[in-house]
Amino acid sequence: MDQSKLLLNRRSFSKATGALPLSAVALGGPLGGILGLGVLSASAQEGMIEHVGVGLGADPLTMMPNAIVDWTTGIQLAHIFDRTMNYDPEQNYAVGPWLCSLENIDELTWELTLVSPDITFHSGNPLTANDFKAAIDWALDPANESHYLERWEQFEEVTVVDDQTFRIKTTDPFPLMEQRMVELHPIDSKYLEEVGYEEYVANPSGTGPFKFKEWARGEYLLLERNEEYWRNDVMVQEVEFRFSPEFSTRLAALLAGELGVVKDIPVDSMQTVEESGTARIEAIPSSRINYVALVNNREDSVFNDVRLRQAVNYAVDVNGIIEGIFQGEATRIAGPLSGLNPDVNPNLQPYEYDPDKARALIEEAGYAPGELEITMDAPQGRYPMDTDAALAIAASLGDVGITVNVQYNEWGTHLDKIVNRQTGDMFYLGWGPALDAMGTIAFLFVGDSTYSSYQNPEVEPLIEEATMTVDPEKRKELWFQVQQMVYEDAAWLFLWQQHDIYGVANDISWAPRADEFLWMGEAEAR
Repeated sequence: MDQSKLLLNRRSFSKATGALPLSAVALGGPLGGILGLGVLSASAQEGMIEHVGVGLGADPLTMMPNAIVDWTTGIQLAHIFDRTMNYDPEQNYAVGPWLCSLENIDELTWELTLVSPDITFHSGNPLTANDFKAAIDWALDPANESHYLERWEQFEEVTVVDDQTFRIKTTDPFPLMEQRMVELHPIDSKYLEEVGYEEYVANPSGTGPFKFKEWARGEYLLLERNEEYWRNDVMVQEVEFRFSPEFSTRLAALLAGELGVVKDIPVDSMQTVEESGTARIEAIPSSRINYVALVNNREDSVFNDVRLRQAVNYAVDVNGIIEGIFQGEATRIAGPLSGLNPDVNPNLQPYEYDPDKARALIEEAGYAPGELEITMDAPQGRYPMDTDAALAIAASLGDVGITVNVQYNEWGTHLDKIVNRQTGDMFYLGWGPALDAMGTIAFLFVGDSTYSSYQNPEVEPLIEEATMTVDPEKRKELWFQVQQMVYEDAAWLFLWQQHDIYGVANDISWAPRADEFLWMGEAEAR
């Protein structure tokens, strides 16, 4: 979720995100959870669904948009707050208009225009250009410690032209503007000014297909249909995001008819779902990549030695993990980008599985067999088969004489440890949507990136040059060079392109997207 340097510490986290304690209102969820009340029933209106439960591994981390870079948080907020622009699956996931269209005025100026003058917030306030400016200004205020401060730091000036139009002036040429506008969610600036920040994050107002209803921490987030949604008729009366870090719990709830959509179905459970008579499998290769960061941007890190980073890549039987644990439902990556990414360097070949070469490199680095002991942090229930994959990685490294102590974390804790540089020597993570090189490489392979924990002073100037190169062919050449360098430098343990496997109730018409836009705004009865 999750794409940026995170600047928060534990004490400032709540202040920055509005992560305020909200008490549960009912045991087992608003409709009684497992008490047999059910979550799927067609209403009298054709195509309407009364309630859809979506199983996720964790709560959102805030109700304030433009605050945190985390897929779990972002996809829930995307039901309340519309994106400014969005990926279009009909156009090979190129970015297109959503709330706004985008025009490049000159090398440093971009103009955005609302697609309709009749879009309103849930509060009833009209959406205007001021609400986009307010969102950007909030994120760029260092006091708010938004994760988007770095991602939007080249936004020098935001000017409101009229109610329907605003302009963004950048400090340098900024080819990534379209992708950055996918991240931008306007905030209801009049409502925020009226009620204050704490009330806004406790009862948020967006323009999205669903309105906030209630949030029971650790249990569920309940949203209700926005009957006046501007984009399309919303055919789901209520969406309940129900949280459980365990795959088995989410799967059991799907099979019992308590959930309508569950992401990351374990591959060994696909047949069970298909034969259940209750749900079906919907799968798609995702743009998300999985990797293990080999921390080398700390003075005391064992992985400051490139020989040990290369040894890890030779030691782990990645193909064996894909075939065994994932039963083929993942695609090997050779570097930091997947084959779905148009900027991927096709000349890179994955590290071969060569335990003997790994042992030789470990010895060359000065370690006797069994002498090197490290810690790997891994999430539990955030990514497909992540627990099993982490164990398999540790076992492979054990075979070449590296003892790995795996520390499993629930998702919030895992993210917090990465943010505050409190992980072990390695950590398991996913990154996505990863549909362009800039959105991945430019925010991962720099020395202060917590999500990668990798630094190389020879790589960073090339990244900086690529981010300001407008010519697409020249930019791609630079990205190819960067990928070659981080590959040879073994920046990560390069793993796989994730395949997204969803369990979907037979009563629901909904299909997955490669950009992980798990959105109920267009779901309907099947």
